[in-house]
Amino acid sequence: MKSREYYATVQKAILNAVHIIQSDVSFDEISEEECYIRGTLTLTGGCQLHIAEYVVTEPKLKRLKYRFHLQNANGKMIARWDNAPHHPEVPTHPEHVHVGEKIKANPPVDILQVLTAVLSFIE
Repeated sequence: MKSREYYATVQKAILNAVHIIQSDVSFDEISEEECYIRGTLTLTGGCQLHIAEYVVTEPKLKRLKYRFHLQNANGKMIARWDNAPHHPEVPTHPEHVHVGEKIKANPPVDILQVLTAVLSFIE
């Protein structure tokens, strides 16, 4: 899969998510197989999901860096999924999720999984 094809799958996921009311996402193509996607999605209820991922698409899809940051309408963090290597105590290191002040083990996630997960926080 080329990076533009990957970005098309991200766009499709965003367009199909009924809880997104506004999308401002950019795509930086580093090469045919590398890209950086970032932006802000406004969700029902005024929450925002800030997304950022650096992806290599070939020979196998890998998210080298990612961060999906969910905040309420007042800007307070609700949850953040990321793979920054700052919590070595977590069994899924470097992947983890921040829920409020707690750090929890979490497998690697993609935009589709996060868009599904945020429903439990905004409903």
